[in-house]
Amino acid sequence: MTEIDWRRIPSLSSLRAFEATARLGSFTAAGNALNVTHAAITQQVRALEKDLGLTLLQREGRGMALTDAGRQLAASLSDGFSTIADGIERLRGTPASRGLRVTCTPALSYAFIIPRLGQFWDAHPDIPVSLTPSGSVDDLKRQHFDLGIRTGKGDWPGLDVEHLWTTRVILIASPSLIDKYGGDTKALPLGDMPWIKSQSYYRDDDLVRECGLDPEKLSAIYIEGQADSVQAVMRGIGLTFVSEIAVSDDLASGALVRLPYEFNQKFTYYAATPKGVERTSTRLFIDWLKTLAPNPRSGEENKRPA
Repeated sequence: MTEIDWRRIPSLSSLRAFEATARLGSFTAAGNALNVTHAAITQQVRALEKDLGLTLLQREGRGMALTDAGRQLAASLSDGFSTIADGIERLRGTPASRGLRVTCTPALSYAFIIPRLGQFWDAHPDIPVSLTPSGSVDDLKRQHFDLGIRTGKGDWPGLDVEHLWTTRVILIASPSLIDKYGGDTKALPLGDMPWIKSQSYYRDDDLVRECGLDPEKLSAIYIEGQADSVQAVMRGIGLTFVSEIAVSDDLASGALVRLPYEFNQKFTYYAATPKGVERTSTRLFIDWLKTLAPNPRSGEENKRPA
């Protein structure tokens, strides 16, 4: 890139005034285009001529004509301002063309957000959304994500964080597994039933104790990832703990059953965005996500009849 000595370049306002005058043919037309008076345009052009020591415009009958120096400068300014305008438009267009890039956990993506995306597209058909399910805490800025949906304390450095939802932790099972162990959700022999646990989710054992059980005495298999755990539960492989929002549709359809236990732990979801100027599409998507806030279901409402 060529180094520019800005001390030798006239003010941009005077260059802009001259370019508009040369292109439109009069001080009045240039003033209208730039939303200033023709007297202000005249003053800026005369100041430019004085700065350069050249005559750029001269009277010709009732109109204005460019001198040779004026034609050279007008051509250079037209090329330069066009290049600037094109570059800015490309920058404005790039985010729209690549769409809004969002990342969140697979369980939340597949079971809760993707089934509802049609609502957002109906309201904002001009905003394409690219949703990337990921079990890792992605570097949003380095990977060019506009938004990450995360659970935790909301204290991630380098990110702006906004609360989305708080939902409870629930214990779930499939109807087939419940039938296999007697069919009564209030009288299930939890200690004899198979469990699905996660080695990375260290609070599983605390939740088991809240059920009055010894986690060391349970028959359990370990599956990492809430989405895979939920799929295993639906196939009758075992019980597991899950964020209620991530299985709300399956509870409503009866594919999963919430067992009547209350726990102290909750999941809190946040919208995390890289620090900097927030895109309009990002704000619209966050505001839409907030409208999806679940209404906690009561224990009786999700109980399967005995």
